[in-house]
Parts: sequence; structure tokens; C-alpha cells
Amino acid sequence: MSATTQPNSPSLHAHPHACAALAEALFNDPFYQAVTIDHAANTVRRLQVLAHYCALAMDEARAVGDVQVADPHGAALWITPHAPAADKAQYSAQRTRSLRQLLGPLGFDHYQRICAAMEAQVPADLHSAWYLSILGVHTAARGHGLAQRLLAPTLAKADQAGASCFLETFNPLSVPFYSRLGFTRSVECVEPITGSTYWLLVRGAAVLGR
Repeated sequence: MSATTQPNSPSLHAHPHACAALAEALFNDPFYQAVTIDHAANTVRRLQVLAHYCALAMDEARAVGDVQVADPHGAALWITPHAPAADKAQYSAQRTRSLRQLLGPLGFDHYQRICAAMEAQVPADLHSAWYLSILGVHTAARGHGLAQRLLAPTLAKADQAGASCFLETFNPLSVPFYSRLGFTRSVECVEPITGSTYWLLVRGAAVLGR
């Protein structure tokens, strides 16, 4: 796919290094391997596609959620319930159209089927919760507390709003990290397309003193 036919993304131009860091961080994740399977034979191209995927997710999060960026090392992308439903539907449809063009036929099919299967596992009480869609820090920048600093501002906003938060992770090593941040409710699931285990982690609404 040439640069002239790629779906446009303002975030790819505004934060190219952060998007590249997200791509590097997510490269071996089973979900992202499955959705970029059409580009599996070309590592450089696959990283480019992943960076563009993350940029599209950042565009959507800026419109209907919250974004924290630590250029050039990584970012945290959230979807929150504040935006009107019509806006959410509009940006979701726009992102889906772009991903159909970006991922390729098999990758886009995986994307739709995996997202549908994972969404079906989300309990009803979380439908109005704040959702951490992507968190990633470049390998070279890890070990200095950056991931926690990326999450702290939005978690503080969620606490002020009395909102629950949730996320999904395919990395068992990240479960203790999220647990330390208050994601103490855990549901172990199996994603049927990849056959991979993942964890749905929930952080309950804070009870703030008066």
C-alpha cells in the first residue's frame, strides 16, 4: 500500500515517534499479530501498519476519550463515556473504514471477529466504564515508571468522576502491575481466533471523602 492510499491520521503526523513506540511495544501481542497477519512476512511493513493502527486509535481517543502521550516513548489511550453516542458511533465507523483499508482482508476479518468475541465477554456493569484501549512503552524506556505516569492523570480523572475502569491484556506479566494500580477484579478469558488467554481487569470506582 503506497503512502498516497493510506488512510489519513492526524496523530500519525503529530506524534510519529510515540506511535512507533506503541507499535514496537505491541509487536508480539497475540491480538496485534493476528490483525497484521497480512503483513507478517515483512517486519518493517508490519511495524508501519501497527504504528498507523495506533495513530487511528489515538485519533479516536482524542475525540471520545482521553490521551496521554510521552513522546517519543509511548502513550496511553482511553475511551470514556463522556462523548455523545452519535459521536462515538461516527468515530468508530470512521476508524473501521480506515482499518479495512490498512490491515488487509485477513487481518481486518481477524480484527472484527476478535473484537466481537472480546466485547461479548465484557460484563454489563462495565458498559459505562472508562476503557483503557492501548498502553505501550518502548522497550528501551521501560523500568523507569513511565507506564504508571502515563496512566495516573486519567485514573485521577476517573476517580473524580466516580467511574470504574477496565482493560484487557494478553500479557500475564502485566497483571501484577495493573493490580498495584487498583485493577483488582480479574476475569480470565480465552480469545477463540488466536486461542490465546487474556485477562479482563477492572478497577472499581473510587469512594472519595467529602
